[in-house]
Amino acid sequence: MLIFKKMTMKKINNLILVCGLIFIGFSCEDATDIFPEGNLTSDVTFETLDDLQLGLNGAYARYSPEDDILINSVFTDNCKPGYDNGGQEINFYNWALTAGDGNTTSLWNSNYRLINQCNRVLEASDLITASGEAEQTELNNIKGQLLTLRAIGHLTLASYFTTDYLDGDALSIIISDRVPGTSETLPRNTNSEVYSFIANDLNTASTLLSDQSDNKYVSQDLVTGLKARLALLQNDSSALTHAQTLIDAYPLASQLQYLSMFLDTDNTEVIFKAARTSGLVGGLWYFTNSAGPFIEASNSLHDAHDPADIRLFANINFNTNNGGPSEPENNIHLINKYPGNASPFLSDIKAMRVSEMHLIKAEAQVNANNLDGAAATLKVLRDARLGTSTSLDSYISQTQAYDAVLKERRLELAFEGHRYLDIKRFKDRLNTGINRDDLDCVSGGNCVMLPSDHRLTLPIPQVELNANPSIVQNPGYAN
Repeated sequence: MLIFKKMTMKKINNLILVCGLIFIGFSCEDATDIFPEGNLTSDVTFETLDDLQLGLNGAYARYSPEDDILINSVFTDNCKPGYDNGGQEINFYNWALTAGDGNTTSLWNSNYRLINQCNRVLEASDLITASGEAEQTELNNIKGQLLTLRAIGHLTLASYFTTDYLDGDALSIIISDRVPGTSETLPRNTNSEVYSFIANDLNTASTLLSDQSDNKYVSQDLVTGLKARLALLQNDSSALTHAQTLIDAYPLASQLQYLSMFLDTDNTEVIFKAARTSGLVGGLWYFTNSAGPFIEASNSLHDAHDPADIRLFANINFNTNNGGPSEPENNIHLINKYPGNASPFLSDIKAMRVSEMHLIKAEAQVNANNLDGAAATLKVLRDARLGTSTSLDSYISQTQAYDAVLKERRLELAFEGHRYLDIKRFKDRLNTGINRDDLDCVSGGNCVMLPSDHRLTLPIPQVELNANPSIVQNPGYAN
């Protein structure tokens, strides 16, 4: 378990200044050129293991899955404007996606801030000599966590900004593996280069990490889950092996445990979560002072649930708390995924759950044309969510099986940061993009996005283009 340790006031001020310079740099510089010469460097700020621990704590603080949650929900078919909407997120909902989009820029910047924080502390860690076996173990564990968080940043960015997951030569993102020089600008790397870099970080992290059971921090299980996600992007069969390792280690939640999980009172199937003591996740959807919704769940998501499916009550608010209840008969579907525990809307974010591993396993089985195996895997998940034995599907084609996997992912992972990326990954398999229910196409919104639409890949942000002449924009967006 990580402990916030004491350090001198001088070092605290130095660390605060470094973090402040990192933040300021991102407002006007490219993703990798963020630290002016002549300012405090890592060898001054991080001098002991205690200092490194604080630097690691700073990396955890920079991990921001909220960006993923918003993009994957509002841009797709899982949301519609709420009855209290006064223009919030309407342009993004209406697919007005350009290089200047704020949500895209926030995703890019937040992940590169995370990556650069990790690089700065990793650079400093190479200058520290451990005294004895215990200190070496602690030093290794800090490095392992930093490498894993750096891999998360790269994997997140690669998922959004490459046009084709399966083309190794397609442009991906900028690999950031060090603290760069002040005038250095870097081009985008290819998918093959980025995938290899992420895999190397994860493999190295696995050799360094100590065993720990607190799911608020990086663990060997998180590394295994990230390997499963990375393999799935490449249609690599190892996705099934990694997923099965975690399926064997974590049970699926019962119906009661499932609801309790999103109240932060049960961790049965949570592999990794982003702890939140401030900042309201529900603030993505609600005016938190009044609980009025400016974004709601879509009709099509609501209607996709079996009435006996516990996920209906986790995804849609039928309670009287937090602005509820929903009124489906009046086209009001309030989001309930983050109801909060001690405070309304304040919840830990479930960044990885074992149910995702069941879905990865099923998809990998379809990739291998094991359609009966995929049907059996999906049945296990549905049985848990409906609290009873459900019928076993029988698929006559991979297309039908992929469709079943995508539908199950929508129900299970709604508002958790997957839907946009799932549609992007499945678009060629199913020849479909985003299809909204007519009732959800309000405020001049669009209803259908074809699978060929360039907006199923995000644009490189304009701030990066302005600062980095080496970078190439994605097709369909003005450079």
